[in-house]
Amino acid sequence: MFNKNTSIRKKIKRSFWAVFLFILLIAFNILINLILIEERVGFYEVISMFLDDTLEIRRYEKNYFLYRKQEDYYETLHYIMAAEKIIEENRKKFDAISSLHICWTVLFHRREIPEMIRHKASVETLNLLADYRKLLKKDFETQPVTGTLEEEIRHIGRELTEIAEGFARQEQAKIQGLLSLTRKSLIFSVILLFIGTAFLGRLISRIAIRPLKDLEKNMQKISSGRLEMLSNSSTDNEIVALTNAFNRMIREVFTHRDIIRAEKLASLGTMFAGIAHEINNPLSNISTSAQILTEEMDSSDPKFQQEMIEQIIDETERAKRIVRSVLEFSRDRGLKKQELNLLDLVRETFRFIRGEMPPHITLSVEIPPEAIVYGNKNKLEQALLNLMKNAIDAMPDVGKEEKLTLSAHTIGDHAVEISVTDTGKGIAESEMAKIFDPFFTTKDVGKGTGLGLFVAHEIIEEHGGTIVVKSHEGTGTNFIVTLPMQGENHESKDPSSDC
Repeated sequence: MFNKNTSIRKKIKRSFWAVFLFILLIAFNILINLILIEERVGFYEVISMFLDDTLEIRRYEKNYFLYRKQEDYYETLHYIMAAEKIIEENRKKFDAISSLHICWTVLFHRREIPEMIRHKASVETLNLLADYRKLLKKDFETQPVTGTLEEEIRHIGRELTEIAEGFARQEQAKIQGLLSLTRKSLIFSVILLFIGTAFLGRLISRIAIRPLKDLEKNMQKISSGRLEMLSNSSTDNEIVALTNAFNRMIREVFTHRDIIRAEKLASLGTMFAGIAHEINNPLSNISTSAQILTEEMDSSDPKFQQEMIEQIIDETERAKRIVRSVLEFSRDRGLKKQELNLLDLVRETFRFIRGEMPPHITLSVEIPPEAIVYGNKNKLEQALLNLMKNAIDAMPDVGKEEKLTLSAHTIGDHAVEISVTDTGKGIAESEMAKIFDPFFTTKDVGKGTGLGLFVAHEIIEEHGGTIVVKSHEGTGTNFIVTLPMQGENHESKDPSSDC
């Protein structure tokens, strides 16, 4: 079993979870900072109102002591009550322990907590406002006015102003500190996120991309013909499984390479048997004509001698054509396509297999002389050779007259349909779906490799054609091949252009 800890999917999943949690932590930190900044800005507005009320108290206090008007006294009391109301409504916020969020205070102001608890700003400020109001009332009710009382009132008023201004400065400092901290947190988070992303990219490259690149290079070597088992330096499950799968495929290729070589040798044997049969006929005719000519050397009939010489020349040319066809068949020139006469193509292909044709099989060719196909001559000869050999092998009963029929007809002006029909034993319905699979064969062990129909199928598809099979067990088989009559970029010629 695979170890889940060495799975690429597991590693990548963990890495992305780590990045996600880090981003979530950054977002949470920014959210907390924004909430605190919002809280501090809101409290700063309260402090501004308290500072404004304190300044109004001092202004009316000054007017009262200058002119001793009753209106100034009541205005001063009004603003004292307004300031007390602000403190009462925001008592907790004015206290040092509540001036910051409790969690924030515990985390970052732990040393200041005892002093904050001992020194509550709301209580001190309310006491000062109460003392200020009492002294001011006493001064208003006392006649004559004493300078000592006025000095005490002014002193408390200065203290109130200093406290309000201190609140404002402190709150501004806290807001600036939070903004600075948020800015630093963002910069630090972006740097960490950049480093983490770079690390994640390098990790993915090391555990996934690099091993896959190595596999790609090894597969390119194999595609160039070097069949070597793949090595693997990765311990991740997916890479190990992929390498093992490729190695199994390579082992299969090694296993079947001998079978493929045997198939090639069998094809060569079939071809050489046909070649030997074809060359033997003109050589026999040349030998016979030469003997007759030797015996008739003293004859005075020059016309007869000329006929023998012409017959020898004709048979020699016939042998040369056979050898030329073999050379063209064996020469690999790439997939060079051209327009080919189908009847000539079938005749040349049958020449290779004529020696393998049993006497109980009759060949029937029903192909119109004008039928044209577009393709590679050698490849199409190989495909037709495999189909004809397969049909011959399907009719092994020598005690029965069998027939192999090759017919063709055009489909419009763009394709030709070719039929290769035998009267053999046919194909079972359960095997129909597998006959074009490589190495599948219904022949006895040692009599077939199962590559003939597979190769024919590949060649036909390579030419943009199709191949289908119709068969009933015991009644024969019909292979229907459709091939194009012209290339994709072929331009039809004007018939009048050759006139």
